[in-house]
Amino acid sequence: MQDDPSTPHSPATGRGLLSRVSGALAPLSFLILLGAALSLTTPHFSTRDNLKQIAVQAAVVAILACGQTAVIIAGHIDLSVGAMMAFAGVTSAVGMSQHGLGVWGGVAAALLVGLGAGTASGLITALGRIPSFIVTLGMMGVVYGLGGILSGSRNVGGLAPGFEVFGSRELFGDATRDGIPYAILIMLAVAIAMHVLLSRTRWGRALYAMGGNREAARLSGIPLAWSTTSVFMMSGLLAGIAAVVNVSRTNIAQHDAGAGYELYAVAATVIGGTSLFGGQGGIFGTLIGALLMFTIRNGCALNGLDANYERAVIGVVVILAVLYDRYGPGRGR
Repeated sequence: MQDDPSTPHSPATGRGLLSRVSGALAPLSFLILLGAALSLTTPHFSTRDNLKQIAVQAAVVAILACGQTAVIIAGHIDLSVGAMMAFAGVTSAVGMSQHGLGVWGGVAAALLVGLGAGTASGLITALGRIPSFIVTLGMMGVVYGLGGILSGSRNVGGLAPGFEVFGSRELFGDATRDGIPYAILIMLAVAIAMHVLLSRTRWGRALYAMGGNREAARLSGIPLAWSTTSVFMMSGLLAGIAAVVNVSRTNIAQHDAGAGYELYAVAATVIGGTSLFGGQGGIFGTLIGALLMFTIRNGCALNGLDANYERAVIGVVVILAVLYDRYGPGRGR
């Protein structure tokens, strides 16, 4: 069984330690260098408002990527996170605008829908013994379709007063001073909770073991079906949280709002040092990966480059991250 690379309960082998450090160090170093270069070449990049905007924009993808990190560590992949986020957002908005749900009713609706969709993916993957790639690809189509049916393929507004707090308001902020955006606080809370779950609980250690060597994990008594189902449940729940932040920021729900977000979530996870082979990775690196992607996007926008340059640069970074995962120090298999 492969050593757990992010928990102190694992044997501290030299290779495991090198893998654990280098996995997050590479994207962090790149982020620092990129930030320094943009600060020198782009006048408005290092302003407080711009840096805060990067973090707010990264929040939704970072929340999705925290769930994706757990799924990939367990040896699976979830291609439905963007679609689940969109469907959860539409359900929440319809509940508030047409059925009188208040702010917390809308939040509960989004979380329950995300949790339900994630549970379905997990059960089909675990009990049907079907590759998660296929299951979640199918689930993506199902929930996108349901979201379009529920919304009539139109944007849904009329949210409950106060719902905008999650994506647009700031703690301690007012008309005369800046505060801390709630979107950033939610992102950090999710990241801390997921880090603790992955590194300090039996559930997290089971995911690392399952991703490192599934057969050895089974022989050691880890309940593979429950572990698989539960990690997709977690991914769905975080998609519901991401939906709350996303709808709150835009003040409308779109049935196709999550298009491409599954790829952003995978990219942030891989750039952050989580191995696509399973069994190693961590939440800190995933946060760095999300911030790196949105720093690239922000830098391209400030320099007047269109979205094609942004996509090309992020694509190159993802490919380099996968190559580093395969052949980098302490990470060859």
